[in-house]
Amino acid sequence: MRGPEDSGSGSDLTVRHVTAGYATRAVLNDVSVVARAGEITGLIGPNGSGKTTLIRVASRGLRPRSGRVSIGEVDPYARPAREAARLVGVVPQEVAPVFAFSVLELVMMGRAPHRSGWGWGTSNDWTEVRRAMSAAEVQHLADRSFSELSGGERQRVILAQALAQDAPVLLLDEPTTHLDVRHVVEILSMVRRLARRGGKTVLAIFHDLNLASAYCDRVYALAEGRVVAEGTSGQVITARFVREVFGVEADVAPAGVAGRPFVHLGPAVAMDQVQRALTLRAHVVGGAGRGAAIMRGLSELGYDVSVGVLHQGDTDAVVAERLNLVRITVPPFSMIDARSAEDGRMLVRDAAVLVVCVAPFGPGNIANLELALEAARGGKRTLVLEQVPIDERDFTGGQAAALWRVLRERAAVFDSVEAVLHTAQEILRDLTVAER
Repeated sequence: MRGPEDSGSGSDLTVRHVTAGYATRAVLNDVSVVARAGEITGLIGPNGSGKTTLIRVASRGLRPRSGRVSIGEVDPYARPAREAARLVGVVPQEVAPVFAFSVLELVMMGRAPHRSGWGWGTSNDWTEVRRAMSAAEVQHLADRSFSELSGGERQRVILAQALAQDAPVLLLDEPTTHLDVRHVVEILSMVRRLARRGGKTVLAIFHDLNLASAYCDRVYALAEGRVVAEGTSGQVITARFVREVFGVEADVAPAGVAGRPFVHLGPAVAMDQVQRALTLRAHVVGGAGRGAAIMRGLSELGYDVSVGVLHQGDTDAVVAERLNLVRITVPPFSMIDARSAEDGRMLVRDAAVLVVCVAPFGPGNIANLELALEAARGGKRTLVLEQVPIDERDFTGGQAAALWRVLRERAAVFDSVEAVLHTAQEILRDLTVAER
């Protein structure tokens, strides 16, 4: 029998006076947020403000240094991981395919917290999986490999997996990434039904202020790791707020039957600083989709982003093309040739910062790791994202692992995208101030 904390009827999520961060740096400072059952609570704010870190804290993914998280009366950090997983379902911003699982297999993984052993699921598990796939409209993809899906299809599959988990709290990190307008409306309408009719507690990150205004019952705005505004969308999203927090002039007027605020963006404030930022390059070494979130985040911070060397058709290459970034590509399954390596070396040389992502390395792309180590040895400011041990990503018989360990000694190492972007934002700010 499930206890009240495991019920799908929903419980309030409370974050009280939380301070959290990475290594010695605090990203959240004394943050308090309450997301209520039956409502959609939105998180808005500039990149690097701490939104994703707050999601990680709420999902038991990053223990706070101080403060408390509770779901109803339950502290998820005081429960075993399996039990805590029955309380919170998470839909991340980016999901890179690692193994060739089918859609059905991935959605069934959402039932793991409710199952014992390695069984293929009870009749109740299958009922929940079918319900979740139907709600996310991915039932027709059941037999497809996840790695073959488009970005929008992947996002809906991961949402289905979170729904199959049947947790009372649903956390979404930019739930509409990769989705076209129709699917944006469908997904957010579905999430709203889950909250209204299903009693789910929904806490979601929004970069689009108009979507946050249209779908959220309550909004919290973060800036530099602190809550700077909270209330209804009408109370928070104002022209003054957009100017002071985002540095953009805007007309904000009521729209629709509900009269919720609608933001018409104007020119950026302090354009001289923005133009200076756009001359600063950040080069990303990625692959297999592991650099997508970093590329997007750096672009939003104001960097001129380059990426490579990538293989054509790689997920990161596709994302770079969509973002219209400077990129170097070579044919699929080929080795990085000398000319492409030299092009990559020139981009790295001219970059203000180099970011090396948690990509797999094989004979075809180990030249990227050699270029990164060469740059770090030469004094290039290098940020390394390490979420998966190199031994699990080394397909060169140990050569990549050896290079990676030397690179770690000459770079700043981080365990999350949020932490990398936070540091990149600090670098951008320092270099902009130094130039003035």
